[in-house]
Amino acid sequence: MTSSALHRRSAGASVPDTPATRLLAGLLAGALLTAVALPARHYPAEGEVRDSFPFSHYPMFSARRSAHYRVAHLLGIDADGTSRPLHYSYLGTGGLNAVRRQVRRRVRDGDGQHLAEHAAALVAARDRAEDRGILEVRMVRGRYHLDSYLRGSDREGFTRSIELVGAAPVPGRRPAAVVEAGR
Repeated sequence: MTSSALHRRSAGASVPDTPATRLLAGLLAGALLTAVALPARHYPAEGEVRDSFPFSHYPMFSARRSAHYRVAHLLGIDADGTSRPLHYSYLGTGGLNAVRRQVRRRVRDGDGQHLAEHAAALVAARDRAEDRGILEVRMVRGRYHLDSYLRGSDREGFTRSIELVGAAPVPGRRPAAVVEAGR
């Protein structure tokens, strides 16, 4: 074998393929794996959990969750009395979690009726096609069974209780029976 055959370059390689470069690549890979796995040896005894890369004990991922979830949200009521959830943007601006926290606090402080009136005014003003049949907006506090919801059960299957905390008619909209009676 010639020396040029020993030090040939692989297609696309930036360094020659020699025993020394292979050893260097192996040492580098071993060092990186050690750096990632090393924090695991520092885990404290049971009950003393600390967060450490790459294993997270952050509550969002590791906390035990209740079987039921409570949430304050809007329901829109159609002319035939059926209800459906309304988009959270009728309650505030920003991301879903920020709006959800603000609404929970305001409902807890007794502002449910005000939220329902504000949302009803927005339903009328925005005039979205999917919400044109909504005649009344209700602010409710619901208690839902998470497992049933995540399994895709129908609404009655995961709803445990709903408490009405505010209701308001959508301005400018009346039920069809009232419109025909007024002719």
